[in-house]
Amino acid sequence: MPQPPNAWRWTRKVRAKTVTRGLSASKAALMKEAIDNQRAIDLIIDEMRLITQKLILESPENTPIPEPGRRPKSSLS
Repeated sequence: MPQPPNAWRWTRKVRAKTVTRGLSASKAALMKEAIDNQRAIDLIIDEMRLITQKLILESPENTPIPEPGRRPKSSLS
């Protein structure tokens, strides 16, 4: 059955098979927002990965790498 004009479809892979689902305009808007959010998160994760790799690979061998969420001690304390 052909889709009506301006119909929204969401296509993805599930177990190596393409699955397509029709969406209402309101669900399509929510799906677009979710996809945009996922892409933003992916960019942040990629940036964090690059920073971590740079920190690990460019630090001298005996320099301790600070634990996440912990601030290094000040030399004045």
